[in-house]
Amino acid sequence: MLGPAACVAGLFISCENNEIEEVLEYSILENPPSRTTFEASYQYTDSGRITNILNAGKVERFELSDSSYSLISEGFELVFYKKSGEFDGRLTALNGYVSGDNSMMIARDSVVFVNRMKEELITEELYWKQDSAKVLTDKFVTVKRNDIVIYGKGLISDENFTNYTIREPSGEIYLKDEG
Repeated sequence: MLGPAACVAGLFISCENNEIEEVLEYSILENPPSRTTFEASYQYTDSGRITNILNAGKVERFELSDSSYSLISEGFELVFYKKSGEFDGRLTALNGYVSGDNSMMIARDSVVFVNRMKEELITEELYWKQDSAKVLTDKFVTVKRNDIVIYGKGLISDENFTNYTIREPSGEIYLKDEG
């Protein structure tokens, strides 16, 4: 007989993106967080060098029998660094989800991603998949670069938001008056 954790895991696998909240709500009722941290700051490293720093208002860690995950609320900032230690990008949002192995993050609500070239992506939901080094969304996006504003329905990018494709693009280009 399958336990509640196995059922929740099965629901996760079969859910569409917009149903994740329902699964998480059920999971929280069945399994309260194993740890809650306020004003959290985490440094992620690779071979001794900092790759990311996560600052979050509230992080709740959930442990199931076969998996774990964290829910982030009350706002967060994730700063990316290049191998040289230089700033590479900043992702902010009000809420988030992080898989237990840190292979996937979902940023939700007032998502803003600024890359090292000061280009700005604004959307309501963004997935960061570390295993494929991709950032993507199927939600409405606004990308601001210099004097250009581009709109679209979805985006796929490398993880530092420097090489991206906007789906269903439209936009505005502001030209300087030469006269």
